[in-house]
Amino acid sequence: MSDNTIIRTENLCVHYDGGRIKALNGVSTSVEKGEVCVVIGPSGSGKSTFLRSLNLLEPATSGKVFFEGIDITDPKVNINLHRQKMGMVFQQFNLFPHFNVLQNMTLAPMKLLKISREEAEEKALKLLERVGLQDRASAFPSQLSGGQKQRVAIVRALCMNPDVILFDEPTSALDPEMVGEVLDVMKQLAEEGMTMVIVTHEMGFAREVAHTVIFMDEGVIAEKGTPEQVFGNPQNPRTQSFLRKVL
Repeated sequence: MSDNTIIRTENLCVHYDGGRIKALNGVSTSVEKGEVCVVIGPSGSGKSTFLRSLNLLEPATSGKVFFEGIDITDPKVNINLHRQKMGMVFQQFNLFPHFNVLQNMTLAPMKLLKISREEAEEKALKLLERVGLQDRASAFPSQLSGGQKQRVAIVRALCMNPDVILFDEPTSALDPEMVGEVLDVMKQLAEEGMTMVIVTHEMGFAREVAHTVIFMDEGVIAEKGTPEQVFGNPQNPRTQSFLRKVL
């Protein structure tokens, strides 16, 4: 493992129903600082379970997850401290409906990082400007489009200065015309060197932005490589069959 490794999993398993359902079945992989790792695969292949297990939102049945060199599956570790450094962007935005945009963005930094309201608001407004939403700071989530909500969710994650951001199908709940505005923000983050693990069905985006593509099937990593390798010359018959259907 290099000094640059930010996340590493060792033989990670997530089983349900007394072991009858193997959502993850022995996943070992790593993500380097500054890497954009895109996870693709059919529905039910374990992609979202894998992503959510990286910050233990999905507890491991067995195996280990190392984050910045620390085994966060160790029960003695305070997982909430490490989660502060792992931003998470969900499919359904998960904004607080009774808070306006600015309040949604400043709550965690003020509470967890103990920064002042002035500092938190200044940073939030800069980030909103960056994604073209500075005029929506006092709007409530119900007044935003899906694409705007997801852009707010991304900059809310950035307010915590995370070392990595995990994206769980960030565009799958959006109308097609709103997908681009969210992917553009993610492309910008990739260009700036943000470490990201992204579960997505957007193959064009994966091809363009990823450093590494993981293809999952039946709870295991069936293939891993550069976009050129995985999309251009897939080795596994399951990858070949999947890409034939989606490309």
